[in-house]
Amino acid sequence: MRLPNWKDATVRRNATLSWVVLSLLWSFARAAIIWQVFGSYGTNGFEYLIVDLVSTLPYAIYSARAVFAWMDKSPRFLRNLVIAATCFLAPDLYVVLTARDVPTTIWWGFGVVITALAFLAIKFTKLDKRL
Repeated sequence: MRLPNWKDATVRRNATLSWVVLSLLWSFARAAIIWQVFGSYGTNGFEYLIVDLVSTLPYAIYSARAVFAWMDKSPRFLRNLVIAATCFLAPDLYVVLTARDVPTTIWWGFGVVITALAFLAIKFTKLDKRL
């Protein structure tokens, strides 16, 4: 199997677009889950969806840019990573700020899921040097 030429602007654009689409689809799924879990504790699922969608677009774009900057050994890597991380956490911050009287077990589960997803995001951005 032949690997794509990651230096090609068209390949990068297509990869970024694919990542944006997948991230937006995940936003809808995540909003449904948050609505079910935190809806009865004061978090509005529709408002969460709006916050999530607004933050997902820059998250997807800047996380892709961070990966490409890392591959290029560009100094822009850190800036892109900080923007992506901030956008990644924004919807979760909305939940923390709006949910009331949530049982401790749900908060622990929420924290474990966020930590696991962040860990997976970091793990999968460590691309093979051959790329």
